[in-house]
Formats: sequence, C-alpha cells, structure tokens
Amino acid sequence: MPFVTSGSRRTGRIAALATSLGLLALAPAAQAATTAANPQSCTPKPALSQPFTPWGDRGNYTLSPGGNMERSLTGWNLASGAHVVAGSESFHVGGAADAASLSLPAGSSVVSAPICIDDTYPWFRLFARNTGDQKAGLKVEILYLDTHGKLQTRASGNYSATGSAWAPTGTMKIAMTFDTSVAGGAAPVAFRLTPQGARANWQIDDLYVDPMARR
Repeated sequence: MPFVTSGSRRTGRIAALATSLGLLALAPAAQAATTAANPQSCTPKPALSQPFTPWGDRGNYTLSPGGNMERSLTGWNLASGAHVVAGSESFHVGGAADAASLSLPAGSSVVSAPICIDDTYPWFRLFARNTGDQKAGLKVEILYLDTHGKLQTRASGNYSATGSAWAPTGTMKIAMTFDTSVAGGAAPVAFRLTPQGARANWQIDDLYVDPMARR
C-alpha cells in the first residue's frame, strides 16, 4: 500500500489528492524551492524488494502505486496519446507473469499516482526503452503540493538512451524540502515523464522509489 491516511474518508481523500497532483499537473507548475505539504497526513509504507540487483544495485526499493503497469492505473494521468501496451520490460523484475508497459509517443506525457515519501527516499529508478529518435530524451520531474496548496515541480533529469533495448535508468534524485514538523516530515509526490522531440517514442515500466534509510 503506497500510503495511509487517518479518518473514515481515506479513499475519498486519496482520490482528491491524486486529482490534485495528476489533473493539476496539466497546468504550468511553479519553480520555487518551497516546502512540500502533507494535507492528508500520509505515512510512508514501503514494501521492499531488490529489483536492480542484477545491475549491481542491492538497495531496497518499493514499487510506486501502479508502477508495474499491470493492473489498475488509478490515480495516473495519461495525456495526449500515452497508453498501456502489451509487453513488459524484458527482465520481468516484478515477476514472470508481467505483460504490460506504458507507451509514450511524441507529444504525450504521464503523471504517476502519488506515493507518500519522506527525506529518507532520495532516489527512484525505472525501466525504459527508446524506440524513436535516438537523440530524443525523456524529461523527468517531481510534482508535489507546497504549504500554500500550489503545485510545484522539481526537475530530476533528462534521461537518454542510444539503443532500443530495455534497460534500467540510473538513480534519479528526488530533490525537495520536507516539513519535518508535520506528519513526520512526509509528503505525497508524483512523477511526470515527458518525451522530448517530434520523433520521440518511449516505453517505460516498473517505477521504483528507494527508501535509502531502510537498506
């Protein structure tokens, strides 16, 4: 479970939060280095695994909500042609039965469902392949709500790949400020991925976040 909230209206609150980070992500976000808010008092609940061990990374990771693209993408926002396709990343790190991934053609974008993290989650990784222009990058951003209720975005990098085979990305940084005086310093965040270039065509799968302090 990605996060929990207190109160009997937990499901509705999660849906509202997903709407805030997903649908509002279609509008331009601010760039100020502001503090992340935790309006629903979410608490990190990592479910640990080691999906990147074959590549020398023995860190513990937790799968983002819907991050394997296999079942419900509730809370995800797929825009302008982004869609689920048959065929998982070729390593099947989540299991041999995995059979889907997310296609991101030129002009599309996707915002993941929110996951609750704190400052012990400094990195995330996923699997990607570039089946379009080999010069086309994949822009990656972190989205969160600040203490004024405004959507904020922090750049995490511009991933590139020179081949069309599936491969794990490197570790990408989650650089943001948490309010440690509220709800244990946690906050919900989402990830936005946007292909760059008129001939871009990407596939992504298995988005994992790294709770470093729990290694």
